[in-house]
Amino acid sequence: MTTTIKVSNETKQLLDVLQAKMTLTLHKKKTLTELIDIITRLAMRHENELLETRELPPLEKDPAMKPPLDWGVKTDASKIDEYIYTED
Repeated sequence: MTTTIKVSNETKQLLDVLQAKMTLTLHKKKTLTELIDIITRLAMRHENELLETRELPPLEKDPAMKPPLDWGVKTDASKIDEYIYTED
């Protein structure tokens, strides 16, 4: 039996990314239904962790949310692939 569920666009995108990663890793595409089955079973195995109530710190205190630092290095955005994929 299947049931239709509604998820936010953000959750749908996350599921799509996870589905793509699983396809690349397992060399076999999993349907969204299979993916949700797997996620549900994982959640049940980690039920205690899921049920723990921990408050997350506010985003303002997250170091990843701070503005980027200027390192004083000139870069050319049109060469980003070269920067990332070329070994020195």
